[in-house]
Amino acid sequence: MSNQTTTKSRRSKGDGTIFKNSKGKWIARYTKKGVTTKEFSGKTKAEAKAKLDEYRFMVLSGEAVNTKLTVAEYSKKFLFYKSQQVLRKKLKQTTYDRIERTFECHIEKHPIAQVLMCNLKSRDIQNLLDELQPNYSLSTINKVYLFLHSMIKHGKEEKDFPESYNPFATVELPDETAVGKKTKEIQILPLECLERFKEVALGYNPDGTLAYRYGPALVFALNTGLREGELLALSKNRILAGEDGRKRVHISETVSIVKNREENAQTRSTQMITPPKYPRSNRIVPLNREAEMCLELMLNTYEPNKIRSDFIISTKTGNIPTKRNIQLSLESHFEKDWRKALWHSCHAPYFCDTASE
Repeated sequence: MSNQTTTKSRRSKGDGTIFKNSKGKWIARYTKKGVTTKEFSGKTKAEAKAKLDEYRFMVLSGEAVNTKLTVAEYSKKFLFYKSQQVLRKKLKQTTYDRIERTFECHIEKHPIAQVLMCNLKSRDIQNLLDELQPNYSLSTINKVYLFLHSMIKHGKEEKDFPESYNPFATVELPDETAVGKKTKEIQILPLECLERFKEVALGYNPDGTLAYRYGPALVFALNTGLREGELLALSKNRILAGEDGRKRVHISETVSIVKNREENAQTRSTQMITPPKYPRSNRIVPLNREAEMCLELMLNTYEPNKIRSDFIISTKTGNIPTKRNIQLSLESHFEKDWRKALWHSCHAPYFCDTASE
């Protein structure tokens, strides 16, 4: 008889332990420094091991990150975390849409997406940003930078990566002067042209109807400083009377355009009523006489809103206008007459420049 010694291989540190308890069930226990200890039970050793392996992969600790997850895979895990923040009302749907769009448009199809997280280096991120530089604005490049930076920061907070993990160590953003597409600048209507603007915006057709449906809304916005979404969510129920006899409006909602996530959706985007952009945007805005006049025009002109009966501004069919509806009123119809009138009354270089674009 041969004296052969049978050896049983031990599981590596961080792989967890599997054993049978006193009741005959198989128990898989995962213990690793910096990671929550978990136990799983199964009728068979294979069942317990499968649960252990799944947990080890999902927590992305130690070798699990380094050997199994690419930048694209970890990005999707990060996006899932962000989607849960939306459900908890900690993140706006519009913000999530922007983050997701950044990943899908600039990261997912780039070679960096297939780099393993353990192999991700500063040069990989720098190469991505450098490739974007000739064709995109600094704002877009910065969004890509922030996506990856926030993802890695989240991973370190979750103990998915060690504190020493820093693939951004030598990454640099380009200077504004180095990018191929310049960030759009806000162009301001010259003060000397405002009166002519209002005259055209509030003009009437020969039959007594408004020449421009959303003209009063545009002049109202000029006098109050409302954002487009806030203007569209203007409510009859939030018109207040001040002690001085002047009206005020309470701004507590905005109309946002978000990605349509319904199954078999017919449109790519949809409208959503949300709180204003910032906490301080929930405010009461006093109205001057001109704003009050525009408010009365809107109340007496626009059809009842079928989506929200308290909303003031509506399309001819009773829907909430899109921001594009407002813009088209300015660009397709209003702007030709406006520019012509302003050209004769103001000769403003601003309008010469925009007309030539």
